[in-house]
Amino acid sequence: MKSKLIIGSVFASILAMSALFAYSPQAQAHEGFHYRGGCCYRGGYGMGWVAPAVIGGVIGYEIAQPRTVIVEQPPVVYTQPSVIVTQPTVQAPPQGMHWQEMIDPQTGVHKIVAVPN
Repeated sequence: MKSKLIIGSVFASILAMSALFAYSPQAQAHEGFHYRGGCCYRGGYGMGWVAPAVIGGVIGYEIAQPRTVIVEQPPVVYTQPSVIVTQPTVQAPPQGMHWQEMIDPQTGVHKIVAVPN
């Protein structure tokens, strides 16, 4: 976005300079040289500087205006995490044995142990 503003400012500056240079020969034509073409001749100093001044003023005013940049934030989407429940895999006990739940007398912890059939 910033590069577009810079390019726009450069373009506007070039346009302003071009407009001023296009009208400057007309504004300076009164010094020592009077243009005698066209239908009517006006001698002396005229109002040839008004058009470049107005154009330059308008372009300068537009360039000097602060630019409003609107930045849209992407919407925040909250999703509930999915719950995955896995059943513990029970291995088959070795041959001739079965699983039995026991309590360890020293620690009081429940354990599942393989005991003979």
